[in-house]
Amino acid sequence: MLYRKFYEQAYHKYLNEENINDYILRVLIMAVQKMDGNMSEFFIKDEELKDEELLKSYIERVIKGEPYQYVINKARFLDYTFYVDSRVLIPRLETEELVITLIKEIKSKFNEKKINILDIGTGSGCIAITLKKHFENTCVFASDISLDALDVAKYNADKLETKIEFLSGDMLEPIIERNIKLDVLVSNPPYIQNKSEVDKGVLDYEPHLALFAEHGIDYYEVILKNANKVMNNNGIIAFEFNYDQKNQIEILIQKYIENAEYLFYQDFNNKWRYVIITYKID
Repeated sequence: MLYRKFYEQAYHKYLNEENINDYILRVLIMAVQKMDGNMSEFFIKDEELKDEELLKSYIERVIKGEPYQYVINKARFLDYTFYVDSRVLIPRLETEELVITLIKEIKSKFNEKKINILDIGTGSGCIAITLKKHFENTCVFASDISLDALDVAKYNADKLETKIEFLSGDMLEPIIERNIKLDVLVSNPPYIQNKSEVDKGVLDYEPHLALFAEHGIDYYEVILKNANKVMNNNGIIAFEFNYDQKNQIEILIQKYIENAEYLFYQDFNNKWRYVIITYKID
């Protein structure tokens, strides 16, 4: 059977299933067909379906609630495709927005200067690797407390031919231990306090270590409290946070960074989502 014939039949069969839609169905077919191009390739080509049973098993996994990115072990983040599995979070659109803004800030502030960048809680490595791709004349560090996550991030760095220095440890500890000074620190740490606000698919399949913080803002406080140990003057600190944490984050900034300049940003859903801080030393 030609894959587009299967698509037409499956579209009507699974139309009312909660966890699958037209786009996901096409993505699953493209994975089985080993199409690495963009979605237009799906409609340009039409060839024999390579493995109907495998495709059906993919569809059933998605219907049961497993994120399709884990099923095909792929997730897009800006211009790149990353390997993902249940050891790491699936990259989000909100994080793409943070990185796009951060890239603009780095270009404006540092131009072509060689700088040190750290991504705390790197997970799949999507932030660190994307920044390295945009700023090749930098030293990019990526840390995570999860050795499983670091394995995934290292795999992605190798696959995307990106030189990243990976560090194992909790928050800023590996940087402080090595006496590394940073020009840019970026983190999308665990920030969800209430499990009830998380979709079932996320709760059942994505790593809780990367999702939840007992008090929500715990990790931001650790970073800001210790920023003086690692940040260079006029460096950038960038955070993604939960939609309801803006006021708490602002209190922490004012408490720990006396001369900071900062700007909060909303995401595509008009929810407060990330902040860019300029770290200033007297």
